[in-house]
Amino acid sequence: MRKSLLAAGTVAAVLLLGACGMQKGAASAAGPQSTGGSAGLSSPFTNANQLVAAAKEGTNKSKSAKFTMRANLLGQSVKSTGQGRFDGANSAMAMTIDTSMGQMEMRLVDKTVYMKLPGAQAAQLGNGKPWLEIDSNGDAPASKVLSGSLSAAEQNDPSKTLEQIAKAGTIIKSEQTTLNGEPVNHYTLDLDFAKTAGQLPGGLSDQAMGSLKGKNVHIPMELWLNAEQLPVQIVMDMGPLMQAAGTPTQGGDSKMTVTYSDWGTPVDVQAPPADQVGSLSQVVPTPTR
Repeated sequence: MRKSLLAAGTVAAVLLLGACGMQKGAASAAGPQSTGGSAGLSSPFTNANQLVAAAKEGTNKSKSAKFTMRANLLGQSVKSTGQGRFDGANSAMAMTIDTSMGQMEMRLVDKTVYMKLPGAQAAQLGNGKPWLEIDSNGDAPASKVLSGSLSAAEQNDPSKTLEQIAKAGTIIKSEQTTLNGEPVNHYTLDLDFAKTAGQLPGGLSDQAMGSLKGKNVHIPMELWLNAEQLPVQIVMDMGPLMQAAGTPTQGGDSKMTVTYSDWGTPVDVQAPPADQVGSLSQVVPTPTR
């Protein structure tokens, strides 16, 4: 019974993370202010593909950053902080997530996600192993649900968001402003969900994804780029997508805000020691047929 309850709580947390699976951040208390001039910025792009090309050039040069995400989804507030190396197959991320169950940790190394449960939940496993390895190819139902954590982790890679903008984004308007005292180009975009190939976001069930077929769902999005064309903040409103999928928003907004800082800072993320890692089958065994 305890393991079942633990699994349910873990699944709920990762579903929330998956539904949040984009990016992080927090605007200055005063909000964006008009710069009244370019302040070293290039003119804003009017074409989404040109915007993405410039931003990807900037992120490919810097490759790593620190990030913070805040979201209010499924009636819960979630905050995570971390660091990431965004380098294709060599990508790696480490983050700490504050949830209603307590603080969780997640690492992405070599396309494998490791999750460290809050102390009380980890103790219920009874095996003395605080970390779980998430097998996205596992047969257990919980494994299939938790595999969304890989998508959630990868979504913190800004290159993933830029790819989605290139596939499905339209620039609605732009302005030159400041964010947290830094001159930025601020873009308001529209994402056509049908053109994202179902890659946004991770964590939606197959049933929810199926319910979206044929629906004209558009996702409001905002992007702030600094003078080096590096993302410093991304905001995505998941409300229209969740409503179209029949997922209750539990009141309030359904926005995710991600901020990036310290671009170019070296990032070293390692997998947990093998003797501290357990398998998901220890939490929810694969049912027999």
